[in-house]
Amino acid sequence: MKEIIKKEDLIIKLGLLFYFCSILGYIYELILCYFYSGKIFSHGILSGPWLPIYGTGSVLIMLFYKYRKNPFLIFVLSFFVTGTLEYICGVVLLKFFKMRLWDYTGHFLNIGGRVCLLSAFCFGIGGLLITYLIYPFIKKMYNKVNKKVLKAVIGIISGLFLTDIIASILK
Repeated sequence: MKEIIKKEDLIIKLGLLFYFCSILGYIYELILCYFYSGKIFSHGILSGPWLPIYGTGSVLIMLFYKYRKNPFLIFVLSFFVTGTLEYICGVVLLKFFKMRLWDYTGHFLNIGGRVCLLSAFCFGIGGLLITYLIYPFIKKMYNKVNKKVLKAVIGIISGLFLTDIIASILK
């Protein structure tokens, strides 16, 4: 029974991390786009204020949490894993949705315009932020907030997220 509770705790923490980083990634993209274009516009194929590529990347980074005593290793692993995720998502979006949501053509060391050295470097830094700031904050919050409330929050956000995915696919 204790093992089931621990897995449930981990699932809730990772769910919180996924949604928090998806929303944080959305905000990051808004700021970045405003910086480059002077305009605020939403990225992604979903309507809500989230970019699941950032949430997915953050959960993948947690695979390396056991190496947290080595920040350089966390950076390198985050750099490569999230860079690979960005490349794969770029390919999938173009192939299945005929969408190119980002294009790094012309950036130093880009691969097909889908990923470049600068973006992977930023994701490496993001891996450090997730490992040393964001996930510890989520763990601390998890220990302070009623578990039933957290489950309800995750359930509500998951329902909204799933609805957004279905509506976006049907569009």
